[in-house]
Amino acid sequence: MNSEITKKFLKIIVLILLISYGLDKLVFYSLNKISDKVMTGQAIGKLNHFLSIKDSAEVLVFGNSRANRHIDVKLFNNNSYNMGIDGIGIAYNSTLINTLSKTKKQLVLVHIDTKNLFDADYDGSDIRGLKAKYNRNLTITKALDESGQLSVLQKFYYSISYNGNAIGILKNYFKPSYDYIAYDGYDPITVSNDQKSMRDAFLSNYRDQVECKENHKINEIALGYLKSIAIFVKKNPNKRFIFITSPIFNDDCSVDNKILADKMLDLGLNYKDFSNLYKNNSDNSLWKDATHMSQKGAESFSKLLLEKYAHLLF
Repeated sequence: MNSEITKKFLKIIVLILLISYGLDKLVFYSLNKISDKVMTGQAIGKLNHFLSIKDSAEVLVFGNSRANRHIDVKLFNNNSYNMGIDGIGIAYNSTLINTLSKTKKQLVLVHIDTKNLFDADYDGSDIRGLKAKYNRNLTITKALDESGQLSVLQKFYYSISYNGNAIGILKNYFKPSYDYIAYDGYDPITVSNDQKSMRDAFLSNYRDQVECKENHKINEIALGYLKSIAIFVKKNPNKRFIFITSPIFNDDCSVDNKILADKMLDLGLNYKDFSNLYKNNSDNSLWKDATHMSQKGAESFSKLLLEKYAHLLF
């Protein structure tokens, strides 16, 4: 009797697994068809847009919000794209850089944020922002597998890849946020009149909160992804890579900046730290807050980048 019950129980379990597996694949492929048509929003649209133009664009920018909101790519070339995404780190950027065509000549600007590189708690979890392309893009799938950031169940239940993104995808599917054809990825920050007084008050009292120690150490996970980019750079001499750190209002700790600059030199990467570019500039209109420039500041910085690196354009 117990044997019969056990057999029935096992059959039910197997049946549930088979049904759930089938339903999962149905949901997964249905969401794929929907998400592939979404070209707006940061849930999946910007990534889709990037993947569709990455091998035809002549200038590309990678980084977090300080790349997204600080570099006006249209000043460089009309065929350019800024792939800066809010809140992401070097794991996300390294993976996307490794998807680039090996033959296309391109100027590639990569924003490196010292906060990300020297954060002892950084675990590379930002790479999960690419999980919607798991099992759909070989380079991204390989990077996600190697990252250890995915649930074991995700290799069985593919639709888990859309957890946290489904609502944003559906929203932009039925009501696109903007005209993506005219969008180049650059999102400048406009500071309203109401915000100006708060900004000025904040900046006047701003003090750098980073404790400056001599034992700053680059996070090993972040360093691994940086080395991955360096390998790609060396294997693709037809691309010109520039690595930068964009301005902040005031960076009083230069220890990490020096360590990073030395490491970039060791890796053979062309790096320029612009952290304190506007440190002695009293014009608050350049800023939204202590780490993000306003549109005015971004345009000023972008023009400086163009003057410095225009000769590298193909």
